[in-house]
Amino acid sequence: MSGTPPVADSTASSTAGRGSSNAPATQASAGQTQPVYFHLLSYIAGALTMLAITGGGFFLLQRPDPPPIEIHPAPTPQPAASPTATATPGPIVVFVSGAVQQTGTYTLPYGARVVDALVAAGGLRPEADPSLVNQAARVFDGAQVYVPARGTAATPAIGLSGVVIDATSAAQATDADLLVNLNTATQEQLETLPGIGASKAAAIIANRPYGSVDDLDRVPGIGSTTLDRLRPLVTVQ
Repeated sequence: MSGTPPVADSTASSTAGRGSSNAPATQASAGQTQPVYFHLLSYIAGALTMLAITGGGFFLLQRPDPPPIEIHPAPTPQPAASPTATATPGPIVVFVSGAVQQTGTYTLPYGARVVDALVAAGGLRPEADPSLVNQAARVFDGAQVYVPARGTAATPAIGLSGVVIDATSAAQATDADLLVNLNTATQEQLETLPGIGASKAAAIIANRPYGSVDDLDRVPGIGSTTLDRLRPLVTVQ
């Protein structure tokens, strides 16, 4: 009985020795496994990166090319129609008589008024009756401007331009070029007509063409009275 405890001690020592010898082996195995996992993860990550790059490149290569940009030339502007040139009428010659300073024949520009003829004749004499003379009326080539004196009858000769311009006086203008053509006259020529200012002249131009002088009644601002005054002074031919 005295020899049993040593046997137990020997078994314990042997077990302790085996335990001590297995610990380093387990630690060595764990140390070898960690680098394997690390390399495996690196390989997987690299493979995924390559797949992403390859897929992106394939996607870019498969994208259709954008349509080409077409540059169209600017439209060529149409040339503006140039207005037809209108011949400028020549000067006119009128005879001024009656109660004026200097009776005589005077050359005036086309479109002149009675007042222009009176100024050319030196003006009115003191006995002249200016209320009987329409100084705003337009004179024509070959017309006579007669100014009566106070207390005398206003009985001028045929062709008078100054008291009233009517068909009788205008009949002396047998040359058609002396009449204002409603279809071709310029703004300035239309404004020489009695009662026609800038706005009415523009309205006459805007309502062209005219088949007859009576067509002026469709122009705004021209009534029957103005039309009667214009009828012997204008033409549509």
